[in-house]
Amino acid sequence: MRVMQILPAMNIGGTERGVMDLVKFFKSRGIENIVVSSGGRLTEELEKLGIKHYQLAVHRKSPLSLLHIKSLKAIIAKENIDIVHARSRVPAWLSFFATRKTNTQFVTTAHGVYKSPLSSEVMGWGKYVICPSKLVARHMKDSFGVPEKKIRIVQRWVDLDKFTFRDYSKRQESNLIVSMGRISPTKGYEFLIEAFKKVVRFNPYFKLKIIGSADKSKLRYLDYLKSMVRRFSLNYNVEFCGFHKDVENVLSDARILVAPSVIEESFGRVAIEGFACGVPVIASNLGGFKEIIENGKDGILVEPKNPGGIAEAMLKIIKNPQYATELTLKARRKVEQSYNLQYCLDLTKKVYQETIESLNILVIKFSSLGDIILSLPSLKALREAYPQAKITLLTLKKYYSFLCDCPYIDEIVAMDDGYKRIGNINKISKALRRASFDYIIDLQNNRSSHLIAFLSFSRFSFGYRLRWGRLLTKSIAYDRKIGPLDSQEKILQLLGVRISEKKLVFWERKEPAKGLLEQGELIGINLSASARWSSKNWSPDQIKHLVNLIQKNLPEAKVVLIGEPAAKIVAEAIEKSAGLRLINLCGKTALGEIAGVLAKLKIFITPDTATLHLAQSLGLKVIALFGPTDPKRHTVPDPSLTVFSENLPCSFCYKPKCKFSDQSLCLGKITPQAVFNKIKEILK
Repeated sequence: MRVMQILPAMNIGGTERGVMDLVKFFKSRGIENIVVSSGGRLTEELEKLGIKHYQLAVHRKSPLSLLHIKSLKAIIAKENIDIVHARSRVPAWLSFFATRKTNTQFVTTAHGVYKSPLSSEVMGWGKYVICPSKLVARHMKDSFGVPEKKIRIVQRWVDLDKFTFRDYSKRQESNLIVSMGRISPTKGYEFLIEAFKKVVRFNPYFKLKIIGSADKSKLRYLDYLKSMVRRFSLNYNVEFCGFHKDVENVLSDARILVAPSVIEESFGRVAIEGFACGVPVIASNLGGFKEIIENGKDGILVEPKNPGGIAEAMLKIIKNPQYATELTLKARRKVEQSYNLQYCLDLTKKVYQETIESLNILVIKFSSLGDIILSLPSLKALREAYPQAKITLLTLKKYYSFLCDCPYIDEIVAMDDGYKRIGNINKISKALRRASFDYIIDLQNNRSSHLIAFLSFSRFSFGYRLRWGRLLTKSIAYDRKIGPLDSQEKILQLLGVRISEKKLVFWERKEPAKGLLEQGELIGINLSASARWSSKNWSPDQIKHLVNLIQKNLPEAKVVLIGEPAAKIVAEAIEKSAGLRLINLCGKTALGEIAGVLAKLKIFITPDTATLHLAQSLGLKVIALFGPTDPKRHTVPDPSLTVFSENLPCSFCYKPKCKFSDQSLCLGKITPQAVFNKIKEILK
């Protein structure tokens, strides 16, 4: 496994020290790491360890930084990288787009509680999102919509071989109080300096060392802190030490460690480093510190921006050596159990392994129900080819109940009928980006589905090169002359998948067959395709004629009328003339129940509509009545299927309404007697 760690710079800081620990740890465990950053003090140490470092300006918060995507992509290809692990926002934007159209996976670590949704949302697009604390995990879930199943909590760690424990009894001789972190108003140093005044009044020999450097934008804040020191006459007692590489040596001489942050720290690495060394820790009752420190037992929590509380905590430790000893012993045990390097990096390794082994596939098929049924063999083929993958179907809400227990898919993302509106496309694409799909298979192939596939930013997307199909990463020319399963298989072949058996499939349903509890020769007649496609429907007179033929000549048979609510009037008229040997279920059967109803039938007569394909997939004998649509394009050949279709000059016009007649001219040529003769033949 080869992993790229990418971060803004390799200077001193919690993130950088974590990367150094990680690359050293994994080097001896078969995981090769390279580092990409803009450079910094720690690059020399990387070179000494034999870790490759590529210097690239991945730290600048500017749109011009996107120009580095090409360079980053070249590094990924050259080094044959399996996973890119991004640890900051600008590097994440660059590496996310550099891993598109590649086999390289993308993982993030959210090191902070990000405030800007627009610039920070990429931190939630990793295949997995590593969070150093529950605080950050909640923030990524609540503020950025990151699915909980993608979040992995890996707390920061301490190398216990490096941070040696020193008993507090030996620290009593020291008068050194330490605070560490970059010079920034978020760290609350002004409140620590004000609190330290009281400590100096108690003992004028105490010293405060503030370890950390200030970048150019924070120099004014540093000047302010220095002016405070002068104003309080603490020049002898307070020292700003700047950058220190050997944090462990600084802590080895400390009497107390104070972290006076005024914002929610994502974790608080400095606290566990203090725990490891045996330094009593005082920290603000905020963010990650609250998760690490159990107040009064292994450290002290104080309210932020409270100099009096900080001073009181420092004096309590100074005056009570036994109390301080108890704090440090419990703190060290906590680090050994929960924050040791091997434990935490083994968790990171497990995330990497999950990333490599997992595969997320999205299939887009909005409508219609008939086309969704025709796509079931493709879903089954995907499940057979990728048995361990998570397969998600993007479809319309009205089909959810029908598909909710489909064994070929793991999850359904359901949309409203107005999915073609640009606002809805943007909304669903945003949600799909967070789901981090490896493959998107577009079986819908319309403009909206192509745009959704493009904006979802999967690693690869597949479909036909029609309409906006060029937005897909891999597309092929559309062939109108082949049947539905062959058409879908051409897309699946882009992934190396074939449909093993060219027939419709379904699965066993648990719903009862509503109104059809008895067995017998039940002959179903579907009265309508849809209200919009009147040209697909047989006339009411033809249906009545067929029902009369069945009831007159087949005394053991019972007719079952099925159809949409719009066909209820026709169904009720037929019911009145037919008597007891007819069951009218028009508009009475929920979508989720229809498979159970059809499964009870012996024969099913239907126009070109969804129930045709469903009945065929259930193994029924089906008689299909085709008018304006071409049966070669919309059926799957099978011995159980009989197609009636008249070849007229206007055949296969694909018009919802017939131009030449109130009823369908082509369907009018199909006689009830011919259909009845076929029924008799089947029953024999």
